[in-house]
Amino acid sequence: MSDAVEREVAQVISSCRAMVAEYSAWNGKRVHGETLSTMYGDVFEFVNLRMETSESCLLLLENGKVADSLGLSRSLLEHYLLFLLMCRGNKYFQLVDISGEGLTEGQFKARLREEQQKLAELHLEGSSECLEVRKYRRAKHRIMYVFEGLKDRGDPDIVIPLHFFQYQNFRPDIMRLKDENYFQYYKDEAEVKKVLRDNQDGEAWRYKHYLSYDALLQCLELNDLASPAAMHRIEAHYTFLGKFLHPTNGAVRDLHERSNYHSGNSGVGISQPYTPRAKLLAALYVCFSIAGLLEEVAGLVDRAPRKYYLDSGTTDLWRLIRNVTVDFPYFWFLFNDPPLYDRYLYCIHHATEDDLAEWGGYKDVPPERVPFNQHIYSHFSDSLNGWSNIRWGSYEPPVH
Repeated sequence: MSDAVEREVAQVISSCRAMVAEYSAWNGKRVHGETLSTMYGDVFEFVNLRMETSESCLLLLENGKVADSLGLSRSLLEHYLLFLLMCRGNKYFQLVDISGEGLTEGQFKARLREEQQKLAELHLEGSSECLEVRKYRRAKHRIMYVFEGLKDRGDPDIVIPLHFFQYQNFRPDIMRLKDENYFQYYKDEAEVKKVLRDNQDGEAWRYKHYLSYDALLQCLELNDLASPAAMHRIEAHYTFLGKFLHPTNGAVRDLHERSNYHSGNSGVGISQPYTPRAKLLAALYVCFSIAGLLEEVAGLVDRAPRKYYLDSGTTDLWRLIRNVTVDFPYFWFLFNDPPLYDRYLYCIHHATEDDLAEWGGYKDVPPERVPFNQHIYSHFSDSLNGWSNIRWGSYEPPVH
């Protein structure tokens, strides 16, 4: 089995490199129109840098650094969530904080209904660009006003998601570092200090409401880019990968052979090797992240007006992207269907005789019925084994 898994790792890495190579070759396949847009160039640069990160993940894997590859994949995942919003997050919001008014929950709900009614009346008059008013779920007593994304002045048919600009303009050093705590040639005057404080508050607002992890989830939900079930999967993958980025006792050890053996010796890493299954899991994270990023950029260029691209040239790129879920359907990432093992496990523990009669077998269980398993590595490892059940039959391992 280990040899089969090692061969599968090679296949996944090969798929990764094929996608990156095709993305690089895409330059010669796009046919530009009469107009150039710097926005597309900025988008390509964003993806270029993520392809560099993915190459780093693969190099780490090929050198036996599985945990470090998983930690770097957390960065890939976070950038992928942001990129979804940069490409398709056509709604943005403005917040009004009324927490200082001391309203009860009932009074707040009444205020929210009043604001919603006011907007409905304005819509009837055709005098408001606000799309809707709703409660901001990630903080108490804040009302969220939802708007459509910003339109290009030169081309009003193009809506540019606000996250595109929020990402470009964000300066973490301004948000976190105060000039007076570091070297200065001259001390700032009072007026300058006030401007710097205002800038710091602005950057903190930008990060909190648009670029932090919680903000990304809020905006994905706002734009209907992730269902509630997909949000749970995002949370699980983000938490799992975060174990290898932030100090988490035992996380790396669990990925090794004979993980309960402690030698007490000094050295680099743990003397026992990583399991081939851990290496396969890490490779799949890179593969699905690449596919997701390329799916978004290919879709963005496909949707571009002809004045920008006469031919998007994405045919070969789409073939490789779609092959990922076809060739490796046993990995449940963010937006693909539940693998057969998850369907099988659900049926064994939760499906009824009536369900069996209706579906005929575990392979045909409705995807929406299958919950995600939060125990990423152990569950993935189990999915590579064969299993048998009296009522639901046999589950064949996906890697032979």
